[in-house]
Amino acid sequence: MSTLPISTAPDQDQDQDKDLKPTSTELTGTVHPPHQVDPDGDVILFTPEASLIDISKGNVPGNYARFQVSSKHLTLASDYFKRMLKSCWAEGNALSKKGSVQIPVNDCKPDILLIILNIIHGRTRRVPQKLSLPQLTDIAVATDFFQCHEAIEIFADIWIQNLKSLVSPSFSENTKQWIMVAWVFNSNDILRRAETIAMQQETGSFQTSNLPIPKSIKDKIDQARQQYMESLQVKIGARVEQLLNNQAAMLRSCGSECDAAYLGLLLRRLTENKITYSASVAAGLSFGQSRFFTVSLQGLSPTFIASMVNSWKPDSCGSRGGPYGTGCPNKYKPFGEDVTNQAQNLPTSPPRLLLQHTNGFTFSATPININTHATGFPVR
Repeated sequence: MSTLPISTAPDQDQDQDKDLKPTSTELTGTVHPPHQVDPDGDVILFTPEASLIDISKGNVPGNYARFQVSSKHLTLASDYFKRMLKSCWAEGNALSKKGSVQIPVNDCKPDILLIILNIIHGRTRRVPQKLSLPQLTDIAVATDFFQCHEAIEIFADIWIQNLKSLVSPSFSENTKQWIMVAWVFNSNDILRRAETIAMQQETGSFQTSNLPIPKSIKDKIDQARQQYMESLQVKIGARVEQLLNNQAAMLRSCGSECDAAYLGLLLRRLTENKITYSASVAAGLSFGQSRFFTVSLQGLSPTFIASMVNSWKPDSCGSRGGPYGTGCPNKYKPFGEDVTNQAQNLPTSPPRLLLQHTNGFTFSATPININTHATGFPVR
């Protein structure tokens, strides 16, 4: 076995090449022998200010987690490293001239990086069969950044199968993590399920919690929720206007009594659920001629509104003034048919074709910073 020499001070050749080799590849502080993923490897990857968390051996002390790896394996499995290690980049130039290179990997947890490197180098016995959802999410973020989907996807299928029963039916950070995982590894059924949960239960604009979820997915979730809520706002407002203007479509056996009862029940239900509303009179008209009613559903989820509408069971009018003394046949269903039908039509994520990952993203060679890259992922 062999290890690469690590020097914290540049030699004469390094001084000559200072314009080519980025200073961020120099190591400072306590230096420990690298974890040998490939003992004959010609690349050292290191995670600044981090300790190696070896999933099989526990913690290894030190300021750096360092991995000795093979440039051939990296460039074969990862389009990111394939670009970086070309001679037109400082890292590729250093590798070509000196036969070795040191590369920092920022914001990638050492245990996550180790799993990916073991897979890329064929060390499959060292790869865990089970991961937690947060670990799988970190794997997904790193996989998409390094563009090594083909190498990781076989293990990803195993990890997803072991976890998919844990997809929560309630909207939470779990939902966002599953969206990230399912998008990266093309698990379309899980992606649709998680997107639908977000569409129906999010109470405002979809927040990614710093995960590099594509803008196209965020926009789709926001658009579906917004369309549903705006439609309900319009229909609830129209329903109240009908009752205010004596235009409700019902039998008039009770005169305006049913309208008044409907209106009172509807406004009380809105107030009970802290839904704000306002009424105004059209300019130039008397109060008895035309009214405009607006409702705000801000801060509420489609699921909450649907539950509020659907949980209201119709009740019979108590008047005995109906035809032939049978009582009023009207039912107290204050939201009306339009609102009730719309409330039941919750937004869902549509089926999609198999997503294909592309390499059309801006490449930045050094340093590798996954969090920075998160704002520039390709939109699908």
